[in-house]
Amino acid sequence: MGKENRNFPRTPVSMNIRLSESGDDMSIKFDISNLSEGGVFVKSSILWEPEQEFDLSFKLPGSDKEIKAKGKVARSEDTYSIFVPHEDDSSIPGMGIKFIEISEEDKALIREFVESLEKD
Repeated sequence: MGKENRNFPRTPVSMNIRLSESGDDMSIKFDISNLSEGGVFVKSSILWEPEQEFDLSFKLPGSDKEIKAKGKVARSEDTYSIFVPHEDDSSIPGMGIKFIEISEEDKALIREFVESLEKD
């Protein structure tokens, strides 16, 4: 999905996120490379199929509140390129995960976080 097609502003950020398949007790910890109120890009060489759903949990940098959401894989990238600028996640293997269930409160926290970084 090109930047011009995005519904929400996103920001590059490095933080941890936990993914677990719905109903599964096991979760896997990943790093993300960007965040928006609409979803995240998870850096990983382990890729799931588009439409696969997950339970997600993470904390924004500087916050103790755990954000919980349901998400689904919108796209997977299995290539790596040293020639693409690092802020473009298409150079990093991983998955774009779209939030499909998230509280309005958590969505607002993400939006405020993204906006605060855009001002810097």
